[in-house]
Amino acid sequence: MTVPQIVIKRRLVILLLFSLIISFVLLGRVFWIQFVRGEELKNRALNQWTSDVPIEPKRGTIYDRNNNPLAISATVDTVVASPPDIKDVDKTAALLSTALDMDRKELEKTLKEAKDKKKGAIYIKRKITDEESEAVRHLNLSGIYFTKENKRFYPERNLSSHVLGFTGIDSQGLDGVELIYEKYLKGTPGRIVSETDALSRKLPFGVDKYVPPEDGLDLVLTIDKIIQHIAERELERALVEHKAKKGTVIVMDPKSGEILALTNKPDYDPNNYSNFQQQLWRNAAVSDVYEPGSTFKIVTASAALEEGVARPEDQFYDPGYAMVSGVRIGCWYHGGHGSQTFIQIVENSCNPGFVDLAIKLGKDRFIKYIKGFGFGETTGIDLPGEARGILEPSKVGPVELATISFGQGISVTPVQLMSSLATIANDGKLVQPHVAKAIIDKDGKTIHEFSPGSLRQVISHETAQEMKKILESVVTNGTGGRGKIEGYKVAGKTGTAEKYVPGKYVVSYMGFAPADDPKLAILVIIDEPSGGLIYGGTIAGPVFQKVMEDSLNYLGIEPKIASTEENDNNIKVPDLRNLYIEDAKKILLQNGLSVRVEGEGYVVTEQVPLPGAEVRRNSTVILKVSDSRTNKDPVTIPNLKGRTVKESTDIINAIGLNIEIIGSGYATKQNPPPEVEVGLGTAVRVEFSQKP
Repeated sequence: MTVPQIVIKRRLVILLLFSLIISFVLLGRVFWIQFVRGEELKNRALNQWTSDVPIEPKRGTIYDRNNNPLAISATVDTVVASPPDIKDVDKTAALLSTALDMDRKELEKTLKEAKDKKKGAIYIKRKITDEESEAVRHLNLSGIYFTKENKRFYPERNLSSHVLGFTGIDSQGLDGVELIYEKYLKGTPGRIVSETDALSRKLPFGVDKYVPPEDGLDLVLTIDKIIQHIAERELERALVEHKAKKGTVIVMDPKSGEILALTNKPDYDPNNYSNFQQQLWRNAAVSDVYEPGSTFKIVTASAALEEGVARPEDQFYDPGYAMVSGVRIGCWYHGGHGSQTFIQIVENSCNPGFVDLAIKLGKDRFIKYIKGFGFGETTGIDLPGEARGILEPSKVGPVELATISFGQGISVTPVQLMSSLATIANDGKLVQPHVAKAIIDKDGKTIHEFSPGSLRQVISHETAQEMKKILESVVTNGTGGRGKIEGYKVAGKTGTAEKYVPGKYVVSYMGFAPADDPKLAILVIIDEPSGGLIYGGTIAGPVFQKVMEDSLNYLGIEPKIASTEENDNNIKVPDLRNLYIEDAKKILLQNGLSVRVEGEGYVVTEQVPLPGAEVRRNSTVILKVSDSRTNKDPVTIPNLKGRTVKESTDIINAIGLNIEIIGSGYATKQNPPPEVEVGLGTAVRVEFSQKP
């Protein structure tokens, strides 16, 4: 039967329409693949036929101010596996785990998972040692390759670790200046792109594309490696000697704010930072707060002079305490200092005197100067984790105002306290402390220089000059005698703050030199020292003195010989240790010095200042006594008249003699008589009577 012509035409039209629809669908699909998903599919294809291995840039070197390297990067091997090229996973894992000291089962699991997922390349172990690299090369395993990476090294090990910080496995900065200046130091990564087959195996004659990395810039610090060594050496020595918990030393140029040394002990080695407890990574100089004690009195004194509530020659009276809102606030010196000038209350670090100054200033004016010196806010130092300190003006009442005047009831960071001291040394201008000096390229050309400069004028030039003289007097005539340096004018202030744990103290000493033209300012803090007399002057003072003296000599700052006039008024403290207390008192009185006795007993075991220190006439020498025996030979017979049998026996035994007792009651006669010198072990015959 013949098909009608119209049916044939209809079928052709339907076929044509169907073909057109199919064509449009295919064109749409092509458009979708080529233009909409083109970039995505291209990248997926590239991932399938190429292997992209990143190349780490060389991190910038960190130098001290004299271009001594403190942190460097060296090229080391990293082991990489190409799972598709590994023929025997079990054997490869067994051999590699031995050569690289890795867990065999974990490595085997990692390789099998990578092979199943057809991964082109994975890291096995990064930044290996030369010995590990040599061991792997000798294995000659298929599918195991090497790539080069940069590993961070700190050639000086623990030196300045809290300033430098450390980097992670990807050479990213994690702490210290490594973190703060990451954008300058890190550089830009490169890569190697290699062609692979469908199974992600590297083609033997494939084309490799190499994109070179851009190395990071170098960083120059304000730190001086030699001064840093000096500070760390003396701090370590003090912590061992006084069995202290920890300590901090900061050395700073007070005019520029440049930190020349900053150390906290104990510390850590940034080469192996993960082997140390995380609490040792903490930079106590900027992150920890504490009550500063008497070192804070420089703020109170400066504010009083600036506001005119006190003048250097003004008279004050200290009965041994101050009453504020019914609360008795005692002086550290039992019995009080009596009548004294403004200069003397700073020299003697007299608490009631500073309470008087704070009351005269009033809360608003005093808080203004506390904030002006930078307390209650960060200093802006270029180190991570800086704390603001604790200052809450809304909670400051009359008693709090009084205690803050001598450094209790306020918490500060060491770097804040250092900034306040530098303000006085810098003629009243507050400077921003910093540790970065410049960013330079590989040719040594300066890219960026860091010089924050002064922030504001806190006190006048005249007040600052007066404070310099007063703080110098603290060293020559007051509690800061242990900071004295032969040939130099030194300004200083001591601090002894009791912690909330009874019997635990934080002692400190801060100062600058030369006093009339300061080149260096130093702060020393010793936390929880033990044994002996615990005062800032006796424990932190010698550390300050040694660091300052050695640093001045290293910098070539010539000493200025003190005039004869100044020396005429000074008295060298005699050695009173091991003496019977009454003999020691007599010697001090003969030398024109006052005495204060601490403890119970008859023999002097310690003294402050130490023997040989030069002090002003009428200065007080602190004698610590105990019931231990003296080994002085010969000894002077003490006057026992009027003493009981027990007292006489204790005294005679303490100074190394024997006693022959006749009678009872009170001593009336003795033989040998008083003031006679005899040898150790001599018997002293003492007659006692019921009537003294």
